Order: sequence, then structure tokens, then C-alpha cells
Amino acid sequence: MRFFQSLQVFILVVCFATAANPFAADEVFASTTKAWISSNDPTHGGAPDFWSMFEPGAPWARAMAHVEGISIAQNLVTNGPPDKLRSFYAFLKQNHLKLAVSIGMLTWSNRCGKHVEGYVPPGGSDYVAQRIKALGGELDTIDIDEAFWFGRFYGGENACHSPIDALAADVAANFNAYRRVFPNVELGDTEPLGPPPSGDPTGRWAKETQAWLDALEKQTGSHLAVVHEDITDWDRPLAGYLPAVADLVRRNHIAFAPIIIAARPNGPDAAWMASAEHNIALLKASAAWPPDQIVFATWHAFPTRNLPDSSPEAFTHLVNFYFDGR
Repeated sequence: MRFFQSLQVFILVVCFATAANPFAADEVFASTTKAWISSNDPTHGGAPDFWSMFEPGAPWARAMAHVEGISIAQNLVTNGPPDKLRSFYAFLKQNHLKLAVSIGMLTWSNRCGKHVEGYVPPGGSDYVAQRIKALGGELDTIDIDEAFWFGRFYGGENACHSPIDALAADVAANFNAYRRVFPNVELGDTEPLGPPPSGDPTGRWAKETQAWLDALEKQTGSHLAVVHEDITDWDRPLAGYLPAVADLVRRNHIAFAPIIIAARPNGPDAAWMASAEHNIALLKASAAWPPDQIVFATWHAFPTRNLPDSSPEAFTHLVNFYFDGR
């Protein structure tokens, strides 16, 4: 009963705010969205002030107030300096920020998968889990690095083209390696979901995606916490496919979370930020908005600064831009 009373109050607040200010609905719904950030780190050519974000008094307090957690890549976990990672993990705990690692959850073999995104060497998941723990980290979410796409559809060198059930079983084996160290870790998935630009009159993408979600839950025994949509072509009209992706994900009671990034990796910083801000506007104009979660990310060499969040050319400013409802 309390839930419905709270819901009625929330609806009344939204309606009243919208009547008073036509832009208020944007602000109300944006404030309920859970935000994560994933900045490119120095091990991948990212901004040199990456580690400065996690020092006491770092100038991004306004943006941080909207952020639920930080997502980092596999390379940082395995190759980051131990002293820097210890400080980073301590900062997350002190500031009540969650930790996600985006990482390959398929195991390569002599037959296929070697040097393909989404794959790790045998025993790799055990090593990563142990290194996070040894340096003081507490892992909240493992984010599958496009196992469905690279395991089934990728057509380049060392492609595996594995059946869905085999992919899910491999993910489960790697997920168990993390659960042995972090029993409460959740599972997320990043994929470029949706029909191909050429069209899909038979609905194959939806059938196979549903089969993938079902197989993951069956094999891992864990319900996916979130699906991150990797929008690989921002020139493609989002209205033509993104709402269908969001609907499919939400019908499975999974949080839908698009990744916001610039359309192209080019700089300078001002151009990169303008592109990312434009993509926020595209998302807000689509029927897939508001998302349940949103990830502000860069795996590009730009922007060349994360700080301060007051600078329109710094990466953390993107969080402020979104939540300001501009």
C-alpha cells in the first residue's frame, strides 16, 4: 500500500512540476536515472588526470553527486599500478561509489577466440578477481564485454560463431570465478543490440536476443542486473530501433542503460564534448528515454581532461550537462 501511495505522490509531483515548467519533466526523470561513468584510463591512452579524480577534494563533487558507480576496463585491473589501484578502490569505498569491471567473459582456445574482444585466456577470470581483492577492491558488477556479439556474430580472424547455449555456459564458468571471491557480485551485459540497419522483417534479432537473455539466466543462475546498449552508429536514427531494444530489455525486468559517448573519436576536446552532448539530445528525443541507468563513457583519446567538472571541455562536465536538463 505504501508503494502505491508513494507512486501517487511521485506522479502528482511530476504533473505539478510539468504544468509549472514544461522543462521540469526532463529534470524530474533525469534525477531518477542511475548514472555511471567510465573514463578512459592511462593504460589505454586516456587523460593523464585520470588518477586525480580519485584524490580527496577532487573537483568533480557536483557531478559525483549524481554518480552511483565507476566502471573500469580489464586492462586497468590487470596492468594498473598497484599503489594507484589501492587508492582508487579506497576512494570508492570512502565515497560510497560502486565498482564495475567491463571484461571479457568468454575463454579463448586454440581453436578460436584468441585476441578477439570479449575473450580472456584460460584462468584469466580467477586472476582478475584475486587481484581486485588483493588490492582492496570490492566488486559490485561484472559487465560482460559483448559476448553475444563477438561470440556469435563477429566474422573476423579467430571468430568462434558459437551456439548461444555454449556462450552462456562459458560466461557462467567465468562468472563463477568472480562469485567465489565476491559472492554478491551482480552480472551486467554490454551489447550492440537491435536489428541490422538493412532491416529484419523476420524479427530474428529479437528472437536471438531473447534466447541469449534466457540462456544467461539459466546457465549462471543469476538474473541480469542491467543491459548496456553500445550505440555504435549515432548517425542511424535512434527512433528506428532503440525503443524496441529498451522494450525487450525491460520486458525481462532488466535495467536498460544506453552508453553516452561522442559519435567519433576525434578531438579537440570541445568537439568531442559537443558530439556527446548532441547524442544526449538524440537520446532524450527518442521513445527510449528516460533510461533506467546511463553510462557516460569514453574509450577515445578525448577528452584530454576529466577535471574540473565546471569546465565544458572536461569529461565529468558531461554528467552535469545531462542532469542540468539542458
